[in-house]
Amino acid sequence: MSLRFDVEHRDGYSVVRVEGAPSLGQFLSFLHLIAVETTSWNSRRALFDLRGVQTLTSFTEHYAIGEEAARQLSHLHRVASLVEPGRITRASEKTAQRSGMNLVVFTDEAAAIAWLTA
Repeated sequence: MSLRFDVEHRDGYSVVRVEGAPSLGQFLSFLHLIAVETTSWNSRRALFDLRGVQTLTSFTEHYAIGEEAARQLSHLHRVASLVEPGRITRASEKTAQRSGMNLVVFTDEAAAIAWLTA
């Protein structure tokens, strides 16, 4: 898999930094994997820093990611997704929110952390 991730647990939330050039299928598999891992975390709030992902730029890919995130990560209370400003479509956010998931996409890390910890 051409995807790497690192998890850092902080006071009240966790940060998952993702890097690489995954296909959509590889990223959806990553969501399955991280979903299992998040069930053992003390915090139910997570920041997914996706600024290091070089692929997955289309609206339809973002839509599919939002659907899968809602299926896999619904046990989390708040999820912030951090992306580069030129890559924001809000498709994953809207799709996940329609399924009842509390996910918001940000382009500023400080704003994402402020929302997570509010």
